[in-house]
Amino acid sequence: MQDRATLALQLTAAVAAAYAAIQRSGDRALRSFGLSHRAYAALQAIDEGEAGGVRPSDVARRLGVSRAAATTFIQRLETKGLVETTPDDDDDRMVRVNLTRHGIEVLIRAGQLQRRLAGRTIEGLPASAIIRTATLLESFEARLAGRQLGVVS
Repeated sequence: MQDRATLALQLTAAVAAAYAAIQRSGDRALRSFGLSHRAYAALQAIDEGEAGGVRPSDVARRLGVSRAAATTFIQRLETKGLVETTPDDDDDRMVRVNLTRHGIEVLIRAGQLQRRLAGRTIEGLPASAIIRTATLLESFEARLAGRQLGVVS
């Protein structure tokens, strides 16, 4: 039997490879809508905001990027007609961002495509194996999140 360190490395490599494959597949699907993965995430962040729209700083926080980067995403989405900005009623220096009708349609269609692709990914796998794998990965993530992994000399 292999030692635990070797098993941990194999698990980490398998998770990283699966993540990369998922990203590539998702990126190909989103490109058919003229979106990058980050642009799609920005649309989702805007969609999940308040009824009056979200501030660029809220989008930045959700995406884990700077406000300037979020503003760039928003400007690109606005150029494509997917979002619109309006002055913030509470602060004249700020704007609120909302999805346009076209943005809502693209978000819905892209989400449907991603769900279909996800379904195809697990096609033919037993439900019990999927549940065990999901449980294992959730445990793995929780262990990583709960520890400060540092370099040991």
